[in-house]
Amino acid sequence: MPELPEVETVVRGLQTTIVGETIQDIEIPWSKALQPDSAYDSLIGKTIHGVSRRAKFINIELDRGSLVVHLRMTGKLSRLYPEKYVTVILHFQSGNSLFFQDMRKFGRMVYTEDKQEFFAHLGPEPLSDDFSVSLFQDMLKEKNRMIKPLLLDQTFLAGLGNIYVDEALFQAGVHPESFAKLIPKKQSGKLHQAIRHILSESIRAQGTTVVNFSHGENQSGTYQAALQVYGRRGEPCQDCETPIEKIKLGQRGTHFCPRCQKTYR
Repeated sequence: MPELPEVETVVRGLQTTIVGETIQDIEIPWSKALQPDSAYDSLIGKTIHGVSRRAKFINIELDRGSLVVHLRMTGKLSRLYPEKYVTVILHFQSGNSLFFQDMRKFGRMVYTEDKQEFFAHLGPEPLSDDFSVSLFQDMLKEKNRMIKPLLLDQTFLAGLGNIYVDEALFQAGVHPESFAKLIPKKQSGKLHQAIRHILSESIRAQGTTVVNFSHGENQSGTYQAALQVYGRRGEPCQDCETPIEKIKLGQRGTHFCPRCQKTYR
């Protein structure tokens, strides 16, 4: 599933290609992909005034309301007609179109007139100015949960997924089974720094392409070359040469170095 850097990459591409377009018609080859049922009538004639990101959501801002897109596992937005798996097509008055392609059909477009309410359940943005070290440390102190599943919880912190949580925990030297409230201040400070640094670097690299993420006209991200633990089970740790291990934690594959990452519990 695309995480914060991948979604941000898609958003930046859309900001230069669809802002100012007016929706003239919509085709919906997969009826469940556009919600609610009244979305068609609500969207026709609307003009796109901006594109932004909240967590893993793409927020297409209209002159009234927003079209919120969640790519899920395999969703892609393209200006070129894909050969297959098209679930929604936005046709613009200019003659251009935007295609929502989704092989597994889990992705959704949702029209909402109140984006604040739609996003109300989400936690802080990890790259925002408000997400300070002290705020993060206070948040951790209140949670008697393992740190890996906690960081994946979008109501706790928005936008992180499996890849970047594994990488941040490795950089901070924190074992994924550590309990959040027991992580010392020094390590939680390192974790805060690692989260922000890794996300920023991945955005600069236009995301991570491990399986099928692409943006624009089928361009891949390049951050996969910088991954230190994710997807490297059995390979030597780049710091200590201990083999990287992989376990299931909260139903998610979790990569870590058993020597470099300390458990706090």
